[in-house]
Amino acid sequence: MYSVTITLFTIASCFILVTSARNVLQVSTQDLQFEIGESATFMVNTSEPVSENIIVWFNYSEDSNIYPLPDNFTIEKGTQGNITYTVRAFKAGHVTVTVHTTPNIVKTKDAFVRVGVYKIYGWIVVSIVIGWLYFICWSVSFYPQVIENYRRKSVVGLNFDFLGLNLTGFIAYSVFNIGVKYIREVQLEYHIAHPTGVIPVETNDVGFSIHAVIITAITIGQCFIYERGDQVIAKSTVAALALVWSTAGVFLLLTALHVIKYTPWLTFLYFFSYVKLGVTLTKYIPQVVYNFKRKSTVGWSIGTVLLDFIGGLFSIGQMFIISYNFNQWSMIFGNFTKFGLGLISICFDVIFFLQHYVIYRKSDSSLPIKAVIKLNEVVK
Repeated sequence: MYSVTITLFTIASCFILVTSARNVLQVSTQDLQFEIGESATFMVNTSEPVSENIIVWFNYSEDSNIYPLPDNFTIEKGTQGNITYTVRAFKAGHVTVTVHTTPNIVKTKDAFVRVGVYKIYGWIVVSIVIGWLYFICWSVSFYPQVIENYRRKSVVGLNFDFLGLNLTGFIAYSVFNIGVKYIREVQLEYHIAHPTGVIPVETNDVGFSIHAVIITAITIGQCFIYERGDQVIAKSTVAALALVWSTAGVFLLLTALHVIKYTPWLTFLYFFSYVKLGVTLTKYIPQVVYNFKRKSTVGWSIGTVLLDFIGGLFSIGQMFIISYNFNQWSMIFGNFTKFGLGLISICFDVIFFLQHYVIYRKSDSSLPIKAVIKLNEVVK
């Protein structure tokens, strides 16, 4: 009789443990956004009735901008809670609220709420509009060069090193965006590395990068059918690109063999994001030097530069608007990569403007294509 009692107790204990392992603490939404002076609500409950009383409590990320939520609310044994909380803020900003329980008998990994409090809703609208404007400007910026090449039936003046770097950069950007946006395993790894983070890639990012690869490939195709003089891609650039793609191949092999632990595929994709970063920092240098050697900007479309410049201004402007509206200037300096890349692109655009409109304004803009080719050969 005693052994039967022990067996029943063991079975009951195992049943409780299995039930608890399946039970999950849930929030009705993981993202709240509202204007200062207003409020928003979210609900906390368990996926199944709890096996004993549990107490709900909260943690807040640093520099919280909301009034503390009431702690120590009890979800009673045999119930699921269904507790509604009202969030109010005393200043604009961002905070992540993580929900915990005592005793810890339910899973709480996904029980968090990201709260964003802004000053004025109108700035949210302006930010969205500006975001689409810079997306359009950067997308359209590829076409003036294609049209220029077609009109002149020549690619003389367009630096081939720039094209090679640009294609590699956008292929890398596309690989990163597609992997993070659509591959489930990568997304799971991202949430392991950033438990309360948001996937940092939107559908328009994927569309932009793929479009950029296609239109850059079309531009490269023009180099094979139009007059190009004696232009070739530099051996140093070929070596650099070969190094990038051979490194990517080795990285892929190591990842596939599970040599890299923790978040292998996410780490592999981050390699491509660093490639894109490096390309963006360096890709304009060959064109600037090429214009300087030729003492001319003929063949290099200033329309492309203008659209890139406007897009860069909109991109940085959006960052300032969001930072002001959420009273969180760390959004600029915390994402210094995006800010820095936008600023560097604008600086290069200014150099191109100076070359085109000031330094080489009276150069060979009126010369026929053959004369420009001849000039290019003399320079080399």
